[in-house]
Amino acid sequence: MINIFIGSILSSIILISCGVIFIKFFFNKKLINIDPWIAGIYGFITLGFFSLILNFFFPINKFIGSLFLLFSIVIFFFYFYNFKKKIELALIVVFVSFTTLVFITSANINRPDAGLYHLPFISILQDNKIILGLSNLHYRLGHTSIFQYISAIYSNYFFKIEFLNLPIASLFPLFIIFLFKKINEAFKTKNEIEIISIFFIIIFSFYSFNRYSNFGNDAPASIFFFILIISILGIKDIKNIESNKFYNIGIISIFLVTLKPFMIIVLPLPILLLLMNKNKFEILKHKNSLICLILICSWILKNYLISGCLIFPIKETCLNNLSYYDGSVVDIASNEAEAWSKGFPDSVKKMNFKEYNSDFNWINTWFENHFSKVIEKLLPLLIFISIFLIRNIINRSFYKNLNFGNIFKNNTIILIIIFSFYCSIFWFLNFPVYRFGMSYLATLIIFTFVAIFVSKQKTLYSKKIYITIIGVGFVFIFIKNLNRIINNHDLVYNNSPWPKIYSMNDNGKNLEKVFKKISDENGNFVYYYSGGQECMYSKSPCSNYNKVDLRRKEINGYTIFYSSK
Repeated sequence: MINIFIGSILSSIILISCGVIFIKFFFNKKLINIDPWIAGIYGFITLGFFSLILNFFFPINKFIGSLFLLFSIVIFFFYFYNFKKKIELALIVVFVSFTTLVFITSANINRPDAGLYHLPFISILQDNKIILGLSNLHYRLGHTSIFQYISAIYSNYFFKIEFLNLPIASLFPLFIIFLFKKINEAFKTKNEIEIISIFFIIIFSFYSFNRYSNFGNDAPASIFFFILIISILGIKDIKNIESNKFYNIGIISIFLVTLKPFMIIVLPLPILLLLMNKNKFEILKHKNSLICLILICSWILKNYLISGCLIFPIKETCLNNLSYYDGSVVDIASNEAEAWSKGFPDSVKKMNFKEYNSDFNWINTWFENHFSKVIEKLLPLLIFISIFLIRNIINRSFYKNLNFGNIFKNNTIILIIIFSFYCSIFWFLNFPVYRFGMSYLATLIIFTFVAIFVSKQKTLYSKKIYITIIGVGFVFIFIKNLNRIINNHDLVYNNSPWPKIYSMNDNGKNLEKVFKKISDENGNFVYYYSGGQECMYSKSPCSNYNKVDLRRKEINGYTIFYSSK
């Protein structure tokens, strides 16, 4: 466990250092004014885009990861020397490191997605610069997350390869600090709307993000969606948004798109805010607008090279004249993913994916099965809100705060409600699996409640009560994860107590014994076939599909996968 703890400390240092560099350059802040808890959040954005752009030209191998680790340590100590609140910075590093340790020790990875394409894609990134037509190897490789790029650059010569598990595990404690700092700021300004909104986001986050094994690509997307919502909440005047607040919303929105393809629906938000802003032309002329454009174009270019689509798997964005474009892969990725999210396995009707998705043929099946799961997952949040209401009814403060006119007095709250409603409708019509839309639904519920029942004239709870509930909630999460570690202390596998990245079983190094080298008719190596099992972290490039028509060629040092059909 000592290796995990040291690695967790270094993970905190890497994230804070990268965030400091970005904030200093992007927001023109002095080192002494950069809060480490904000820097840690921006560290993910910095690492992700740096790794993405780097992979256009180089594999993200151990040499690059080692240089990046050493560079981050140097930057951190320079920042530590200049930052006035050194004790606060040290406490944040200790908190994040210790929480990461408890969060990750003896934990499972997100199954089966991690084994099918998260880990195989990380392995591919470390062994290769960008591969054209990579989605032909496995369609899921066309919609990977930028978090896989972040994990890839964690590989170095100083630590075991399991070090790649740490960034996603460090996200939860950094997010908790972010929320705690934000609610504390709201207490200082006595902003009742912000206090209650952030409080319920904390409650929802505590029971939704408390297990490392749930952290696939969906949980980070939900977390950054909440960060986006809280950023919007800080807007005082929509028509006169401060430039840095606008760029903050813009860069987070772009990062959300790179986390999950369906987060493309958030991009109209910064565009709308820009159009409504009185200083839109000054904002557009700033260097940050160019940076945002470069970053989103880098992600679109990556999609184009990997899949032939600007936004995979939206067929309307694909260029079918490319030699490596395979329309059948896009059809599978689009129709199958949508059908499964709409409950296709539960359907008794004999239809193909496309038929099931059309004309609301899926609606009855979804309501009979998945709807109850959505209600079950949202129930704790609804119970907390109900308790809040009952308490205020008893104290008669309910009647003083009930004012439907409040809905129309706060433009920011109206914007958040409309935005979350729009996202929820899009989610329901396209990919109505709870884990895809949980942040949309929670935001809609929380802010609709706040708009109706919370006013600025009455303090509904004392700070002590809020802090006590938050403290008890975090202690519960901590004990829950400690209990998991204790229960699994006698479970020995090859890389314990790190999360299992080599096998879905409790033992076994990896799946190399069943890997098969697939070659073309000329005997040239194409890829590794895992025999139908999850590839996990292994030799690359690997697929659990036997792609008999897949071919491979090299042009100017770049690998291209294409279909021979």
